[in-house]
Amino acid sequence: MDIPNLYAHPHYRRLFIIPVVLVLISLILILFISPIRMGIDFKGGIDVTIQSNNTVDTVALSKAFDASGYHVEQMESKPNPGGYSTQIELQRSSIMVQADAMKTDFLLLKKTAENDEGMALGTNDTVAMAAYNTSFKALQVSADKLFVLANVSSRAADYNTTSQLSSAVSSAYSLLNDAERQRLRDVVSTAVPGSSASFDEVTSSLSAKFFDTAVNVVIASIILTSMVVFIIFRSAIPSVAVLTGALSDVLMAMGAMALFGIPLTLASFSALMMLIGFSLDTDVLLTMRVLKRTEGSASQRAYDAMKTGATMSLSAIVAFSALLVLALVTRIPIYYQISAVALAGLFGDLIATWCFNAVIVLHYAEEQHKKGHTRSDKPLWSFFFRS
Repeated sequence: MDIPNLYAHPHYRRLFIIPVVLVLISLILILFISPIRMGIDFKGGIDVTIQSNNTVDTVALSKAFDASGYHVEQMESKPNPGGYSTQIELQRSSIMVQADAMKTDFLLLKKTAENDEGMALGTNDTVAMAAYNTSFKALQVSADKLFVLANVSSRAADYNTTSQLSSAVSSAYSLLNDAERQRLRDVVSTAVPGSSASFDEVTSSLSAKFFDTAVNVVIASIILTSMVVFIIFRSAIPSVAVLTGALSDVLMAMGAMALFGIPLTLASFSALMMLIGFSLDTDVLLTMRVLKRTEGSASQRAYDAMKTGATMSLSAIVAFSALLVLALVTRIPIYYQISAVALAGLFGDLIATWCFNAVIVLHYAEEQHKKGHTRSDKPLWSFFFRS
């Protein structure tokens, strides 16, 4: 059974209301009701996954972590085919937070000391040697702080070069890291006997780098996409419609993340970026069909584009639905985050593209037709080279 041509109806513009309402609801969810929680990829922390044969006393387990100096931010235990899977997000211990700060400070001082060392050894100049002695002493002070925290017998005065001191600092930091992993294993083995656990730790410096990279990716994608879309269509209204449709998809997906408590992680962020690409596919398909072709009426061309685009979307929805089922069965968080965000965005794309973009582009085409403007057959490079 064919879908009726919604755009042939005289009041097709009312379709515009549906995506606008959904975007507003998404914004209310994100900003006021249930803000999206940052995952450990972007805020730092420890992700613990425990696989057990029996149910887990989450209250006792939470108390055990607290007693060992780990604050539990999120804990969820659910059955899966292998028994029970417990997912826990912890704040990093105060010891490791201090160790990270000390290591970061050491690495910054190390760059200066290495440069001064190279100058001193290469020139044998007294001024360069004095600068190296000053920077190396500062490096030794920083290293001693980490040695004391790691409770090792080494002292910075035992090492004469930056490379030797750097190797000793790395060993001390590894001891602290190994001790933390052992504490975590001890807590899990005591609170959940007979279980197996895996630990994924993200430092604050690494999470900050992830966040900065994600922001740069978003900014670059917006700039490049805007340039390409405007060059293709050479008109403000169709270009804005395409970009607004992609933004609507992302906002609806983020609204679903807020509603279902899906955190912003590298997995969910990648799904959001994928949705931008998919949204541009369907939006460009629609706009090219309506504005660049001449066969039939504009409403018929929009309807034909909708049938093609809806088939693309439904195929992707089936694929990600299978991934969601697998995620629910296996309780793998990454699969769940990617599939859930992608499905929310794909359903949002159906609404945004064919109820929002289609209305704008079709109305624009009708207004151009009334003014007597026709489709331009000029090649793409005519935008840059005027005859």
